[in-house]
Amino acid sequence: MKRLFLAVTLVMASVWAKAQTPKEEYEAWKQHQKKEYADYRQQRKDDYNAFRKKANEEYAQWLKGEWVKIKGHEADPVPEEPKPPQPIVAPDETPEPPSVVPHKEVVPVAPEKTPVPIVPAPVVPAIDEHDAIYLDYYGTSIKIHAKRSDVVHLNNTEGETLSKAWKQMSDGRYDPLLKDVLEAKKDMALSDWGFITLAKNVATKVYGKEDNSAILFEEWLLMQSGYKVRLSLTGQGTLYLLVPFSEKIFGVSYLIIDEDRYYVLGCETQESFMVLDEGFDGEQAPTLSLELPQLGMIRCKERTIASKRYPTLKMTVAENRNLISYLNDYPKIAGDWNIYARASLSKSAKEQLYPILRSKLNGKSQEQQLNMLLDWIQTGLEYEYDEKQFGGERSLFADETLYYPFCDCEDRSILLSVLVKDLVGLDVVLLHFPGHLATAVGFTENVDGDYLEIKGKKYVVCDPTYIGAPAGMAMPECKKNKVEVFLLQ
Repeated sequence: MKRLFLAVTLVMASVWAKAQTPKEEYEAWKQHQKKEYADYRQQRKDDYNAFRKKANEEYAQWLKGEWVKIKGHEADPVPEEPKPPQPIVAPDETPEPPSVVPHKEVVPVAPEKTPVPIVPAPVVPAIDEHDAIYLDYYGTSIKIHAKRSDVVHLNNTEGETLSKAWKQMSDGRYDPLLKDVLEAKKDMALSDWGFITLAKNVATKVYGKEDNSAILFEEWLLMQSGYKVRLSLTGQGTLYLLVPFSEKIFGVSYLIIDEDRYYVLGCETQESFMVLDEGFDGEQAPTLSLELPQLGMIRCKERTIASKRYPTLKMTVAENRNLISYLNDYPKIAGDWNIYARASLSKSAKEQLYPILRSKLNGKSQEQQLNMLLDWIQTGLEYEYDEKQFGGERSLFADETLYYPFCDCEDRSILLSVLVKDLVGLDVVLLHFPGHLATAVGFTENVDGDYLEIKGKKYVVCDPTYIGAPAGMAMPECKKNKVEVFLLQ
């Protein structure tokens, strides 16, 4: 019996010795989770590398295959709407009784932008800093690594030549550069358009000029990064990149492939192109939905914007010249106002304006806050139509409205919608009257005035171009026609 007791005691002592404290158990669990995650990431990288290898081998073969002849289409001109040469001033007398503004159509919220391809950056060996190349991307210095001896040049655009070049580009020589480009995209928070322009800048920097070799390499970079693009060839032997943006772009020629528009970047209209309509599995078409990039800062000259009715609403703002240059190069997508409103304002502009605006709006009713914001835009910004300022129709992002000396009804409405959502926290819709754009706000407090009822919710007209008009006052002419309503994200 004593021997049995001793044996049991020894066994229990051994168990107690092996027992872990709660802290030790947590650390063991944490290490296990880390290992599982590391194994998962490694497996994902291995799977993607295998996919990439197979996809590049197949695409190299397709380059030798039969290309299809497709007709080119001339660029669509930016549509012009007649607008008043000067803003209309609201009357001083008592306004007309509130009325319901008739509307003919409600344009639904634009779908969220297509998910950005998530591509693991390739694992590369130690990089020789002698292979570093620096390029300037809208005021931001980017370092990429590429050996000059590895650059693949095209002697012609025959299928065999293109196929051989693609195989060379895919043999690992450009993996360090691809890793650098993907990291730069993440660091600068580039949208699809931003990344496409970055790929073009990188290709031009590596090849020294924008020739056929650079175009093929640009396509290679975009396809390795998960984007759906296509290659086209003119009768003169010139390669062009085709990009299937879902939004309608003005001023850029295009092709129709399987009922989708593919825009021909950098090319004037051609009668026809030879097209290779092949790509990678899982590729994603890029979108023009914009997230403002994080760029190096070069401050523009300060601009003061002051309200006449509310003198304390007087603020200075200095925009980032690099951001203005970036937005100036953005494709013209007139009429797709959700993209402009969704882009919001840059972090820099918000840091300069929002603390002051919040302090002035604090404690006011929703109606008072809207009246203050309305007057700040109505009287602080100078109106002019686009034809005089830009030579043609052009919508402005909110940061551009704060930069350029003039703005029109579209620009004011986009800026107001951003400010109302950010500072007052209310829903906003855009109202498209013939030749005019205004806003309507979904107040949660009772506000009288001209309004619309949309999906059972009341939206009160707030027009930043109707000078002196408070919330609830629509232009008389606008109430005579049915308005097109654009819901915003």
